[in-house]
Amino acid sequence: MSGQLHPPGTPPGVPPVPPLLTPAQAAVLLDQVIYEQVLECVDLEALYHIAQSLDSSLGEIDGVPDDSVGELAHSILDRALRRLPDDLRGYLRISEWAAREDCLLCQEEARQASRRNGSVTATGGGRRSKRPHS
Repeated sequence: MSGQLHPPGTPPGVPPVPPLLTPAQAAVLLDQVIYEQVLECVDLEALYHIAQSLDSSLGEIDGVPDDSVGELAHSILDRALRRLPDDLRGYLRISEWAAREDCLLCQEEARQASRRNGSVTATGGGRRSKRPHS
């Protein structure tokens, strides 16, 4: 035995395969993948239509110069978009709490974990002692 550690699935005597990406490159890739998945949740076409409608509506208001309509519409939409991160995080927190109560899979997983740990969930009653058996 050589004393070298092998990644799981690598038989002794076979040199380990070097990673394809450095940790920094993998972090950048993961960040991009997550960003793209989050962006897919945003209806960009609807945002475009809102921007067009806002631009049109501002253009119809007396006293708003035509050359500042686009910039004003952009600023108004930007203000709304800047509020999204905090509002979305609040929504996600509420959704997580609701999911814990309503998710049948989560409830079953919690029951199974409780059985493994020798306790009963709060909805099921009391707890068993965790004293070691002699």
